[in-house]
Amino acid sequence: MTVRTGALIAGRYRVERQIGSGGMGAVWLATDEDLDRPVALKRAHPAADERRLRQLSREARIAGGIDHPRVVALYDLVTDDAATWLVMEYVPARDLADLIGAGGVLPPEDVARIGRQLAEALAAVHALGIVHGDVKPGNVLITEAGDAKLTDFGVARALWGDETISDSGLFRGTPAYVAPEVARGAKPLPPADVFSLGATLFAAAEGVSPLGSGDNPLTVVWRAASGHVAAPSSPGPLGAALSAMLALEPADRPDAAEAERLLGLRAVPEPAPPRRLGLVALAAGAAMVLAGASLVSRSAGSAPAGGPATPAATPVSAIGDPRTADPCALMDPAGFERFGQAELSTDYGNFNRCDVLIRRGDDDLADVKVELANGPAPEPGSQDQVERRGSIEIVAEPASGGECDRTLVLADGNLVEVTAQRTGHGTVDLCAAATLATDRAATVLGRGRIPRRAHALPARSLGNLDACGLLDPAALSRVRGIDGAHPEAGFGRWDCHWHSGTGDTTIQLRFDRDGPLTAPDGHPRRLGGHPAYITPGGDGRGTCLVQVVHRSYRDTSGNTTAELVFLVVSGGEAGGRLCDSAETLASAAAARLPAG
Repeated sequence: MTVRTGALIAGRYRVERQIGSGGMGAVWLATDEDLDRPVALKRAHPAADERRLRQLSREARIAGGIDHPRVVALYDLVTDDAATWLVMEYVPARDLADLIGAGGVLPPEDVARIGRQLAEALAAVHALGIVHGDVKPGNVLITEAGDAKLTDFGVARALWGDETISDSGLFRGTPAYVAPEVARGAKPLPPADVFSLGATLFAAAEGVSPLGSGDNPLTVVWRAASGHVAAPSSPGPLGAALSAMLALEPADRPDAAEAERLLGLRAVPEPAPPRRLGLVALAAGAAMVLAGASLVSRSAGSAPAGGPATPAATPVSAIGDPRTADPCALMDPAGFERFGQAELSTDYGNFNRCDVLIRRGDDDLADVKVELANGPAPEPGSQDQVERRGSIEIVAEPASGGECDRTLVLADGNLVEVTAQRTGHGTVDLCAAATLATDRAATVLGRGRIPRRAHALPARSLGNLDACGLLDPAALSRVRGIDGAHPEAGFGRWDCHWHSGTGDTTIQLRFDRDGPLTAPDGHPRRLGGHPAYITPGGDGRGTCLVQVVHRSYRDTSGNTTAELVFLVVSGGEAGGRLCDSAETLASAAAARLPAG
């Protein structure tokens, strides 16, 4: 079928000119006369049968539900004169393959920026249960402003004839960017997209795919099958992020959201050991695959102040992305029923925490909690018992002061802290409860990385923020002697401490979850448009506590829960001045919270 300029497709789309072509077909710029907007039209392969067309129509409806600024939108799938067309967003841009071909390589900062945008797109797509299946430079559009858009999802691969029958079967993808498990014949899943994105960014940084180049696609796939995957030469965080994304096993790769954050890390000086904190493009490639592999490692680091939360500067092999790691996966309330009625509390305290509450009748007995924490591990005391289970070291402390503590020291330096604490007048063997929780956590961690949360943190949640970024040096300078340039970040950057360089004043800002606050919780105020409660001595003698309510929601049990900014100023000043400082800082932090 010949397409003429001026032709009207499906009674709506007026063809203007051809803007792309390739072995899979051609792309035309057209005008949607109903909505008076430019669109891109792509025609399906004429050999597609009726069954495949029905299947692709269903897939197109799924992809049409993707609404993300980093994804080229699919508007419609239409038929006209026995031909099937995709109607897509028109993006005046060059694809990344052209840019690489014209300039060789891109600067590392451009590669990281493009990577962050594409990882953000994949995270949104994967959340909808969709896999792209062919991430590569040719499917990445770069606008004149330098922004990236992902295009050409797998909805129409067969229609455009870009699948290849090899001796090992029918496969999808592009050899130079295919994930090892897909090369072995597995169905593409989200980790495969992460690998392909890593390979795409590798090509942008190095000028060639990590699987090399060659005229024979079977040779390129053989390299993957043999594990001949080049290591990135890019220095610093970019190289570490690419290595993580190109991991051999899908389970060892970051998910797309974590990859976005790894690509956002900046090189920083080696930090001092932290203190142990208390509670607190319109183309698709040929497809031929056999088998493949790659060898890499993963790294992470700190977040720029004021940005979203990122993994702390520790290895992430056991914990992974703090925002998706599920501390409640380490707990099993059924195991505690020998002590009484056991209830899992998923929305109490900070986001690194999970509790099992033990009751007998109407009496509260104990709270057993696990918390994910940064290292280094504390030095064992003379009365502590130390044992090793595989790669995990367990430090058991004797019961003291109505609680019993255990610490699991993971191979990557992260910690899991277990505390069983008496909450009522009943009798519970606290150390038996702590040991039970420790055994469960060690068993789960012995299987590999901690499981992910079943549901992502809501977009408005404090769990997506960096606690250290809520107070900038200008705000901190209002408290005499505070060193605002060197915060100490806790796990997930959900907890942050600043110390005085001249005295004993300390500021702590952490996130918290609790029931709704009322007047008995402190003197009510409104700070930065948020309800707040100020309590002199609220965190102990010589302190002033301010709790700022960010948002309220229903937890998994249907209870109303509030997300709070929990700010404490301690030491150095008289009580009244202490609360003046605390209120000033809390106001500054509240002003930086996202709109509720």
